[in-house]
Amino acid sequence: MKDPNILIRYKDKFENELRNCLSDSHSQAYAMLRYCMGWEDKDGNVFQSQSGKGLRPSLCLFVSEATGKNLDQSIQVATSIELIHNFSLIHDEIQDLDQIRHHRPTLWTIWGKHKSLVAGNLMQVAAHKNIDSIQFNDEQLKSSVSILLGNACIKMIEGQTLDLLFEKQDSIELEDYLHMISLKTGALLRASLNLGAILNVKDTYFLSCIDQAGEALGYAFQIRDDVLGVWGSQETTGKPVGADIRRKKKSLPIVHAMSRESGKILNRLNDIYSRIEVTDADVDTVLNIMDDLKTREYAEMLTKKYLQTALKSFKDTKIAKEFQEDFKELIDFLAIRNY
Repeated sequence: MKDPNILIRYKDKFENELRNCLSDSHSQAYAMLRYCMGWEDKDGNVFQSQSGKGLRPSLCLFVSEATGKNLDQSIQVATSIELIHNFSLIHDEIQDLDQIRHHRPTLWTIWGKHKSLVAGNLMQVAAHKNIDSIQFNDEQLKSSVSILLGNACIKMIEGQTLDLLFEKQDSIELEDYLHMISLKTGALLRASLNLGAILNVKDTYFLSCIDQAGEALGYAFQIRDDVLGVWGSQETTGKPVGADIRRKKKSLPIVHAMSRESGKILNRLNDIYSRIEVTDADVDTVLNIMDDLKTREYAEMLTKKYLQTALKSFKDTKIAKEFQEDFKELIDFLAIRNY
């Protein structure tokens, strides 16, 4: 599957800046961060693993380019966004006990939970330090950028807290789940577009359209992730089919199934999700229930609905046609991405 232009065009720009931010070679903490980014192996040797998509910094730079010509400030802002995203991943992996990321061991499985928590904290501090170092001509703009990124970080953590609380709840309403992902995943995605826009634009209608596009994109991205967490192939995701069921994650597919079922079948789902260990047979049982309910079709329908909302909101900005086409290409990719 070919990556869309938005995910290709900006990657070298913000990755070079990321390397500058994490280049302290005398600290083990920074070495852990470089491992996390896929640049070094666990012994500090130069290494290049499969890296993340870089969606968030790419969106920031894309909107910035679409609304102005100077990307110098945008690259630094985009870099901080990616640092915040990776800080969240380091902590999420510890909380979810994920052992593999991008087809290699996660940070905590090598250095332990305590050191990895500290490394995640350092990644977050590096993000805000990078924002503070940007030379803005307008102090109010600098304050707006810092506040927007800080608020997005707070919402992301609030969303993660809700996600952890949901693991202990037998029943979760779909509306509550969508609210949680609007924070955990949506806040930083939304901020990525907004930060790219406010660097060059003050028009309130334009900013409102960009904000709506970012909000819808956040929903769509996480729901597609939830589909891949249940039905994605190990070859592309690095995880077996039914991975989220094995981890007893209360993602959208199980929330949908539990909301649609009652009686013996609902009791069966609750029983499986209350067990210490979920077996292959249990995974098959849950997958069969979801098949009967057409849960995958429902999740894919929701993904497409939110992507179309994002596309419409972006069109309403009246941005130049070339950028509209790039955004449409991204939307088409996100609808069917398999990793």
